[in-house]
Order: sequence, then structure tokens, then C-alpha cells
Amino acid sequence: MLVAAAIVAAALVAAPAASAPKVRVAGGATTLKLYDGTARALGGAGASVVPLTPAKLRSGAVVFPITGGAIDPASAAGRIDHSGGLAFRAGGKRVAIRNFRVHVGSRRAILTAAAGGSRLTVLSLDLSREKVSRPGLGTRVSGVRAVLAGQAARALNAAFGVHLFRRGLPIGKVAVNALPAEVALAGGSTALALDSGAAAALASLGITAGVVAPGSAESDGLNFPITGGKVDAESFAGRIRHSGGLSLTKGSTVVELTRFTINVDADPDLTALVGGQRVSILDLDLSALEASVRGRRITLSGVRATLTAGAAAALNQAFGTSVFTAGLAIGTATVKARAL
Repeated sequence: MLVAAAIVAAALVAAPAASAPKVRVAGGATTLKLYDGTARALGGAGASVVPLTPAKLRSGAVVFPITGGAIDPASAAGRIDHSGGLAFRAGGKRVAIRNFRVHVGSRRAILTAAAGGSRLTVLSLDLSREKVSRPGLGTRVSGVRAVLAGQAARALNAAFGVHLFRRGLPIGKVAVNALPAEVALAGGSTALALDSGAAAALASLGITAGVVAPGSAESDGLNFPITGGKVDAESFAGRIRHSGGLSLTKGSTVVELTRFTINVDADPDLTALVGGQRVSILDLDLSALEASVRGRRITLSGVRATLTAGAAAALNQAFGTSVFTAGLAIGTATVKARAL
């Protein structure tokens, strides 16, 4: 029981900051390696431990599949759920624990499991020597030491009629390899390369396009810093938030479109704050999208942007023209995001 619990425990690494962002976990596994002394003590007491499917033994350790939860990807703090479990046998009796769940809060880290009709605190997790690494978008944790919780010790002793189990009994070391269902974005930028036709149309009307800081004009187009958001780890559906913006000026008329948000859903678009209200200004065509991931760098290129009907009407009214139309090609966007 302790064993299984320990394994899951590894998943959570460090006490999280109150505002640390969490991302949903999609898969991976937690592995538990029992201390030799603990294994000998269990065997000497006539106890046996076997994994419950889909948990399995692999290279002398028990592997528990990760099924869900949400963690801070940088520290692994949060919650990780698992399938499978462990069955303990001794003296003709059997105790099964399943569905391990690791909880790491600001003050303590524990592992719980379903036993009968209730959830039992099985392990206390020592994170003082934990190590967190980031292989790509995933999170790996090692060096977590697990000891038996008092509640589990009492339950095991009562179930088997022994005094073998005690609070603080060293159980083993755990390692976690968690794969994300979604990715939190921590930086990067989106570049918009203006369509030559759109640029010519603006120039013919005497409208000057400018960049609102901290946006900037670079060799690859107008760049807008990414400030946050979350996207699906596989489809990249979600939201990407930006700072800065775009200004359109003609004489005394100035229209500012700021704080862009890219929405990748059934109807992809880009919204902006205009006069204090958020409106959809660009429709996004993802049919030619090319996506690549290197480490924690995500690049989405080939996104074609066209003017929405609402934005066209607003711009025509602001500048006293009829040149802006729904579907007007504005340019091609390239997102270069850095995952948390």
C-alpha cells in the first residue's frame, strides 16, 4: 500500500506559490522503488504486495499510469491522479488500495488512495531533495522520499492484526514523468507580416499604421509580446494573450487596437480592445498552419488573417471610407511562444 502511494507521490515536487499557474495533466507515469530494508521487513512479516492493473512491475519498480490532475509545470506542485493500485496480502487477508492521488500544498505534501469506500492518507512526501527537470513540454521529478502516514499505519496494523507499520516508516523513492494535456504560455511574441495589398490600401487613404508599445516593428513584421494564455498540447486550441497593439492614424483620427487575444477554437479569430471594448477584428485561417515544438518553444506559422465584417464597418465609419471589406487580406501571422 505504502509502495503504491509513494510512487504517486513523486509526482508533486515543491510547495507551490499561491498564484502558480496550473496545467492539466494528460498522461505519463509515476514509479515507486521500495527501499531494500522495507521490502525485507514486509517479506519477513509474511506480507506480499502485487500491483493492480493497469499498474505493473518494471525493472524492480512499480509503475502507475497518470490519468489526470493539474500541476504547476515548473515545480510539479498541484495534484496528480493515477489508475491501478496495490494489493497487500498477509495471514490470509487482503487489503487493496487504488486510484492514488498526490496533493502538494503550501504546507504539506501527501498521497491518498481509495480503500474500501473511503480515501486514506497513505504517504507523507519529503520534497527536500527533489529534482525537477523539463524534457520538452513535460515535467520530470525525482528524489522524492516517501514515508508512511499515521492514518495508513493504523489501518494496516488493524487490518492484518500486527504492529509492523508505524508512522514515518521509510517506504521508498518515487519518480514522475508527467505529460501535459495543455500548455501554459510564459512569453515569446506573435509577428504579423502585413499583406502588400493591405499596406497599399492604407497608404492610398493616407492612413498610417503604427505600433503601440511594447509592440515593435521588426524585419519579420509587427511584433506583439505574448503575456500568457493556455493552449492544448496537441491541437494548440486555446487562447494566447498579448501586450502592445496597432494604431491607425489619419489626421486627427486615431484608432488604437490593443491587447490582442488569439482564440483557436471552432471559429479562430483575433480580438482586441478598441475604445475599452473587446471586439473581433481578424478572422484566422489555419488551413496552412505549420506547427513545431522544440524543447519548450512552440512555433505556429502560416496563419492567414483577414478583416472581420464588424472591424471593416467600424474602420469605414472612423475614417469616412468604404474601402474596408469583410475578408480583406491583412497579412500572415507567426506565433513564437515559450511554454512555462
